[in-house]
Amino acid sequence: MVRRLSLLLIVAAMTAGCGHRPTIFLNDEYNFQFVERVAVIPFDNLSSDQGAGNRVTRVMVSKLLAEKAFDVVEPGEVSRVLEKYATVRTGQLATEQITAIGKELKVQGLILGTVTESSTMVSGGTTTSTITIIARMVETETGATVWSATHTAGGRGFWGALFGTGGKSQSEATRDCVDGIVNTLIQ
Repeated sequence: MVRRLSLLLIVAAMTAGCGHRPTIFLNDEYNFQFVERVAVIPFDNLSSDQGAGNRVTRVMVSKLLAEKAFDVVEPGEVSRVLEKYATVRTGQLATEQITAIGKELKVQGLILGTVTESSTMVSGGTTTSTITIIARMVETETGATVWSATHTAGGRGFWGALFGTGGKSQSEATRDCVDGIVNTLIQ
């Protein structure tokens, strides 16, 4: 009996440290086969890590290109068009702006997002990075959100905490988080 209880506790602890699953919204009425070309709008950054928004934007573009699910507009072209819409936060684009940007870039979807957490902790000689990203795709005809996902990646996990080893690097945590988010869109 004690052996079974110990085994159950170990399995429960291992499962608890396995990470987070993304929170997902998918508009069931939207036909995603209509989306051939998308633009990734630079991600807003609400974390104290000043480079997090730019880093996540670049990784997102790279992941979407690697998946070959959509044509992706070059970031320089996106920046050129966004200069016309001097907004503080790209996540606050109005519907009219979304449709105008969509027409100018000839895209069916804009991918917008925010980095809400990007942190690295050093403790006892080990480094642990954690990142949380919220991403969404708005279709450019009406400006409606058709997909959204929130995901957190990084941390030490069960085995890292048990044996005192480090977690993922900032780069690894960012890639894992973006992978988790994009995989909810491209299934």
